[in-house]
Amino acid sequence: MVNRVDYKILIIKSSGWIFLLLVMMAVFAQAGDKIVIAHRAASGYLMEHNLPSVALAVAMGSDYIEQDLVMTQDDQVIVLHGPTLDRVTNVAELFPGRERKDGKFYAIDFTLAEVKQLHLKEPYPNSGRFPDNNKNLQLIVPTFQEELELIRGLEKTLHKSIGIYPEIKQPWFHRKEGKDISMTVVKILREYGYKSQEDKIFLQCFDPEELRRIHDELFPVLQMNLKLIQLIDDNNGNETKSLQWGEWINYNYDWITSKSGLRTLSSYIAGIGMDKSMLVDNAGNLLLPDLVSDAHSLGMVVHPYTFRREKESVPPYVGTFDELLEFFYFKVGVDGVFTDYCGDAVVFLQNRASGSAAEPAVEGEGRQLLPAQPTVAPKVPLSPVMPQAVPVDGPGVTPVTAPEAAAVTVPEPPASTLSPEPAQVPSPSPVSVSGPEMVPIPAPVPVSEPVIPSTLLPSEVKSAK
Repeated sequence: MVNRVDYKILIIKSSGWIFLLLVMMAVFAQAGDKIVIAHRAASGYLMEHNLPSVALAVAMGSDYIEQDLVMTQDDQVIVLHGPTLDRVTNVAELFPGRERKDGKFYAIDFTLAEVKQLHLKEPYPNSGRFPDNNKNLQLIVPTFQEELELIRGLEKTLHKSIGIYPEIKQPWFHRKEGKDISMTVVKILREYGYKSQEDKIFLQCFDPEELRRIHDELFPVLQMNLKLIQLIDDNNGNETKSLQWGEWINYNYDWITSKSGLRTLSSYIAGIGMDKSMLVDNAGNLLLPDLVSDAHSLGMVVHPYTFRREKESVPPYVGTFDELLEFFYFKVGVDGVFTDYCGDAVVFLQNRASGSAAEPAVEGEGRQLLPAQPTVAPKVPLSPVMPQAVPVDGPGVTPVTAPEAAAVTVPEPPASTLSPEPAQVPSPSPVSVSGPEMVPIPAPVPVSEPVIPSTLLPSEVKSAK
């Protein structure tokens, strides 16, 4: 039997360990979460990047919806996979002669009113996807604001939080054309309430220098701090270029996948994304064996792309789309995937969680399989130190402040558990607790509960991103 004072002392002594346990549980829970990112919305079911496709991706249970963003001639941000219109629209029919010397029609050469006259078409017409006949179904290119309006509205009516995953496409190209797409996109995000690390958004880009600029310059000015994702291309693509000696040169990404490169990124980046072929070769062998675990140890998530179920898109080391998901989610250990078939991926994860998914048969002659990767909790990184905010001209700008730590109240034990009279109670024997680097617990002194640091969420060829 302990008296009231001893009861409080025991709680105080154990509170530090309880706090540590709660933090560890939260981190492990994040590390165990697997997410589905609807690649260009529900693009495998209903074309890419249009409002009905967004609604379908939400209805299928996707965790995040991706938006590729480019700008028009009149500075409007539209949702389009790349800077050109001819791949997914009938622009050549409606506006003949408006192509550039390379034969392509660039969105930046058209006003929004002109873009709105175009009809979308299925870019993979022979893949067994949506039967697009280009006659009666008149889907159009949405603006970024229109898509955000739809998502915010669905959040209200469905009573759920819907994640967004916008990508700023080719800032170098827009800058060459005299437009600052990053500033425009970030302002739109702020207008729609996306301001902090706690908001359900990842903002992605292939350009490392532009992401650094967004973090170091744009976010402080606009009093924002969103989770950023560094996309990694091979060194032969056009996603990122820099002007050197009057020539636009492809960016070299090799430094990023090193331990020192990841450590540098982790100070302001929440995660990385790359083509899945950069992680695993066609025999099922890891090409970068430590990349996922290194990223996790730094508190970063790994989200590869693009997962498709067409026969030609399923690699030879697995037999089915589900086996491909199993391989990357639970053997390679990634935290989420970009997929055209978001509904299939959601069902896969649900079935696996319920134990109804069959164990994939991925073994075979000549295949070197990866052992199942244990779930490793990322270390809890400190929040990136944001530079002092610079006031912004205009009404309605308020600083974003971190929430205060919740007060912890030590409960009083029921009166019936206390001795009715002061009794001589022998001092309890010390409790031995095992753990790393244990030190004796000093006499109780008034302590303040520590503030839990905010954490970054643990979250087919390059040009097809």
